[in-house]
Amino acid sequence: MGNKTNWLAIIAAAVVGMGLGFLFYGALFQDIWMAGNGLAQGETEMEMLRYGEKVEVTALPMIINTIAMFIYALIMNWLIGKTSMTSWAGGATLGAGVGFIVFLNTYVSNRFAANPTSLSMVDGGYAFLLFIAMGAIIGGWRKS
Repeated sequence: MGNKTNWLAIIAAAVVGMGLGFLFYGALFQDIWMAGNGLAQGETEMEMLRYGEKVEVTALPMIINTIAMFIYALIMNWLIGKTSMTSWAGGATLGAGVGFIVFLNTYVSNRFAANPTSLSMVDGGYAFLLFIAMGAIIGGWRKS
């Protein structure tokens, strides 16, 4: 990655990925995602129920998510460098390929787990758009 890594693009891609996640799992599809995972809001905002049983709510998933976003961005940066898809469109195309693979994996995993298709569409759709956005940002915002 060395001198061809635009760290501002990496940071921007990670932040956009987290913002997209807040949008997907919050404003747009929170109810579908929660139902697909057997989750419900408890009596307080910080209380979560899974199939009627209280579950612990911690910051750990958000910490792991933040680290994962940077890892995803670094991997996309590496792939873009290896494939020379160094444009907004090229990065988005490469991201679509990666995102589609993740989408398929999510769908197959959810089929084996007997989870609803709607959960696959939310999780897989998020992954698909995440990698398109990351690819576009990292592919198009190259270091001079």
